[in-house]
Amino acid sequence: MANGFSKNLALKIISVIFAIILWLVAIREQNPEISRSYDNIPVEIVNEAKFRAKGLSLVFDISDKVTISVKGRARDLERVDVEQVKCSLDLSVINEPGEHKLFADIQGLPTGVSIRRKPEILVRVDRLVSKNLPLVPDINVEQASGFLVYPYKIKPAETVRVSGPEILIDRLHQARVELELKDVTSTVENSLPITLIDEDGQVVESRYINVEPQYAIVTIPVYPVKVLPVKPNIAGTPAENYEVVGVEVYPLQVTVSGEKSILDSMQSIGTEILDINEASTDVKRTLKLQLLDGITIAQPSPKEVDVLVRIKEKNIEKTLKINNIEMINKPQNVEAVLETDGSEIVIRGPVSVINSIDEEAVRLYVDVSNISRGENRLRIMADIPAGVELVAIEPNEAVVKIE
Repeated sequence: MANGFSKNLALKIISVIFAIILWLVAIREQNPEISRSYDNIPVEIVNEAKFRAKGLSLVFDISDKVTISVKGRARDLERVDVEQVKCSLDLSVINEPGEHKLFADIQGLPTGVSIRRKPEILVRVDRLVSKNLPLVPDINVEQASGFLVYPYKIKPAETVRVSGPEILIDRLHQARVELELKDVTSTVENSLPITLIDEDGQVVESRYINVEPQYAIVTIPVYPVKVLPVKPNIAGTPAENYEVVGVEVYPLQVTVSGEKSILDSMQSIGTEILDINEASTDVKRTLKLQLLDGITIAQPSPKEVDVLVRIKEKNIEKTLKINNIEMINKPQNVEAVLETDGSEIVIRGPVSVINSIDEEAVRLYVDVSNISRGENRLRIMADIPAGVELVAIEPNEAVVKIE
């Protein structure tokens, strides 16, 4: 009986094992192990700061998305949430320039699901270098009519600092900002992006190139213009017996520009002082225009003007009593009697000339060539020195009688 019991127990054990195997086969057929791929898994770069601290830089963008292949039971794979799957690439393992193939780490897979093979990503690395580039502004601003564009100011004024992979930094030739505006009527202040240019004039763009600063501040003052007459600033008094008889200015007016409130208060524009003290001849000078703070000369108007002050000797009048009146052209055999004793004359001219003239320098006469018998009233004429003007003769007629 003992042998029979042992045989039965062995059969029972074998039966149980066989049943378990059948159960496992059935389960495996219902939940088999399979493989599956997932596309467009985003790649996150980690430890980039440590990587750059080694004096290294990426050259080009790496793949930002990868495809992963995983394996696991069908039911486990159903629990994969693609939104939770993360892919990271650790740059801190790179220690020198060149091309490197790195395996990305995958996180976020549920229990029972494993990665078949980590994604391999090609990374190109170069030395991290820096240099200064000249900043070249390309500014073209046209003012509207009645306004003036002033020279622009830009910050930074001369250079920018760039850093990045050596292969890209070596290509860079200059930094540039561009601005084009038309019909501008007010001051312009713009923040302009800085563009990097190579020797061929081509734009170089890379997120691995750092520009400091990234923007340039350009300020372009624009103010209204106004046309103003020029008013010379003349000081002093001419020499004795001399006077100013005229002032000539060239140009007569200039165009200025500046704050509207200041322009509105201006009716003319002055010059530096022109001293004519004790002058006895014309005075000609080139004078600078005197500008208020905030006001400038608008081209093509000059910043200086030519001023001519005309100075002449003063004219005065003088009265002379002439007692002798001559008779000229008297016919022969005619007895003519001049009944007018004399006459006063008034002459005008320069002081120095007038003061040198006395009665002896003046000749009064009447023409008796056409007189008739009896009393004749004839016009008195005068010979006076050159450079003076006859103002009046009183009386201006003389009485001549013919018997």
